[in-house]
Amino acid sequence: MSDREIRRTDPGVSGATPEAAGAPPPASHTPPPGAQIMNVLRWLLFAGLLVVAAVSVGGYLTSMREGGTTARTHKQARYYCPMHPTYTSDRPGECPICGMTLEPIPAGGTGQAASNEGDVPGLSSVHLTPDRVQLIGVRTAVVEKRPVGARLDLVGFVTPDEARLKRIQVRTAGWVQELFVNRIGDPVVAGQPLLTFYSPELYQSEQEYLIEARARALRDSSAADAHGVSHDADGASSALMRLTLLGVPAEEIARLTRVPVAVPRLTLRATVNGTVLERNVTQGQYVAADVPLFTIADLSSVWVLADLYEMDFGRVRAGDRATFTTDAMPDRPFPARIDFVYPTVSSETRTLKVRLALDNADGTLKPGMYGRVRVAGRGGSALMVPSEAVVNTGEHQYVFLVRTGGHFEPRMVWTGDGDGDRVQVLKGVAEGDTVVASASFLIDSESRLKAAIAGMGQQPDAGHRH
Repeated sequence: MSDREIRRTDPGVSGATPEAAGAPPPASHTPPPGAQIMNVLRWLLFAGLLVVAAVSVGGYLTSMREGGTTARTHKQARYYCPMHPTYTSDRPGECPICGMTLEPIPAGGTGQAASNEGDVPGLSSVHLTPDRVQLIGVRTAVVEKRPVGARLDLVGFVTPDEARLKRIQVRTAGWVQELFVNRIGDPVVAGQPLLTFYSPELYQSEQEYLIEARARALRDSSAADAHGVSHDADGASSALMRLTLLGVPAEEIARLTRVPVAVPRLTLRATVNGTVLERNVTQGQYVAADVPLFTIADLSSVWVLADLYEMDFGRVRAGDRATFTTDAMPDRPFPARIDFVYPTVSSETRTLKVRLALDNADGTLKPGMYGRVRVAGRGGSALMVPSEAVVNTGEHQYVFLVRTGGHFEPRMVWTGDGDGDRVQVLKGVAEGDTVVASASFLIDSESRLKAAIAGMGQQPDAGHRH
């Protein structure tokens, strides 16, 4: 065997090949499964990060460029829209929102903060020339101390004087035979016949009275013949007392004394001058002893009852001056005084009744008429301003203080009770201050406009820019 053959067959000999040694030939190198897909995903993720970075850098550069342009535009703003103060422009023209002509921004208008010119948020102090003050009709008022509750307005109605009401009534049962007054509202005078009434009990009582009167007359005549002296009975007899208790009028008893004849019908007459307010009978009706026949009121003097709410109980006392005015006669006030304050409160209306007594000799006031009762009530003093001077937005209440040189400053206030056309101020102003009493809404609009323009200096990126 040659040396070449030995090298091929002996693996331990240097230079021998694997094939000669009987080993398999080495396989070629191949990538693991999925390696290619992961490689593609890696490149896609890298490309996405590059895109995000490019967009971020571009957005930053754009915002810086726009911010610089906005700042330059704001610095160059010279005109604004009076209706839309957030719109400004560097040149004159018209507002693209409402078409109104742009006006020049006042000097220093964009450099002053509204918060430094008053304590009302969103408002600024205002300067108006004397001509403009006169043009818009500004009136002023001085803050001063006045009595609170010096006047109290109530609602009242006319009612008859209860002390002048009379009820016509009999105390026995019977029948109404004839009715002379049969309409409510008819005037009557004292002594006027109202109706005729038949009662068997009254007729029997009159008969008993006449029998007793005749018997007494016979006894007195016999005693006079025997002793020469007449002894009249002292006081009324039992029959006379019964007639009185049954409600027989005194004139009927006097007639029985003059004419000793009992009549089956009794005539009832009015006892006072007045007006028939109630009629509870008709002709031929049977009435019992507890039925009032007529109610007559003397309306020469009437009452006015007014409702007083619980919060005002301490402001009214008996004797306070008051004035009653009806809607039918607004130009004729009726002066009076509080005659009585009722001691009970209505559980339904939570009000207290107060009473006025008014003279009504001419019959002008009718029961049931409504009107206003103005009472000179009682209360302490407090700072008062005209009600029109207070601007109430629902969230804040404020007034405009008048300063020297035509300046008007907004001032927050806290109000209390009202008194007619004035309102109490608890906090915010001092006695002697001068406030705007009229045209406050015009000054308020001017103040808001100036505050809006001033606010643009603090927020340059807000609103429209041209």
